[in-house]
Amino acid sequence: MALNFKTGWDIALTKYVNKYGQYQAFLDTLTPLLIEQAFSDANSRFTDPAAADFIRTVVASGTEAYTIEQGSHQVEDLPSGGFCLHFTGRNSANVAFHFYIVQNLDGTPKIIKITYFDKKSKKLVTSERA
Repeated sequence: MALNFKTGWDIALTKYVNKYGQYQAFLDTLTPLLIEQAFSDANSRFTDPAAADFIRTVVASGTEAYTIEQGSHQVEDLPSGGFCLHFTGRNSANVAFHFYIVQNLDGTPKIIKITYFDKKSKKLVTSERA
């Protein structure tokens, strides 16, 4: 896979621990292999061009590699009940993508939504899993 993991991607950031409380347990739930599997599973499941490109690039074994900056963090309520977490990646155009995940019955993560800020339109883009 064309994916790099930033040094410290799986360590809780002090500024967020001070603001939101301890969340290292969430970071400990994901490994690089689980993230790679989540991207493979998400391939062809998102229609937004930029979100789909991020996944296609990561799944390909090309020369361009994107980066995971921070592992699973920031608990968020789901409209249907329960919660999800997200992890953050960045592409070569320096756009940060947030990958929202839930847990499959076998414990593996499933990407259900992707958001990013589109610099051209100056809007937050949300892409839901098809």
